[in-house]
Amino acid sequence: MHKKMILTIKGVMQVLVVIVIHLGMIYFLEMKTEEWEGVGKQEIFITYCCPLILLSVTCAMALKTKKIMCNLIWLAVSLIPSIALLLKLKEEAVAAEQTEPVFIEIHFSQGYVELMMLFPFLYSVIQILFLMAMLIMIVSVSKENTGDAEDT
Repeated sequence: MHKKMILTIKGVMQVLVVIVIHLGMIYFLEMKTEEWEGVGKQEIFITYCCPLILLSVTCAMALKTKKIMCNLIWLAVSLIPSIALLLKLKEEAVAAEQTEPVFIEIHFSQGYVELMMLFPFLYSVIQILFLMAMLIMIVSVSKENTGDAEDT
């Protein structure tokens, strides 16, 4: 019971660290979220619910392996692709502001489509792929362990 509570606290803390790093990057990159009209906390919660659940599940799986390398891989998979995506989205937003006038222009609130649709979707895909890789790793390790036990 005590070990399960410690794993839960570690998992929550690690997920919070990843969230704070992401929010810090959004703030540092000055992605404008204050201009979004009509976006409520409920919409933001619903949008980011799936990525947060997947992040928590993959964190729990990485912690249950009790291997530091697996936990570091989880941290890298949770941060590096998403930070690269945020940097790319900011680069594209800056490039879009500097384009020449066109015949028809469609304007979304800057960052809305990227942060409310594209980023959560791609982050969920990354976490699902990592989840499948973790499941494959766990199954292969358990098969190796049962195979070794049968040989003796």
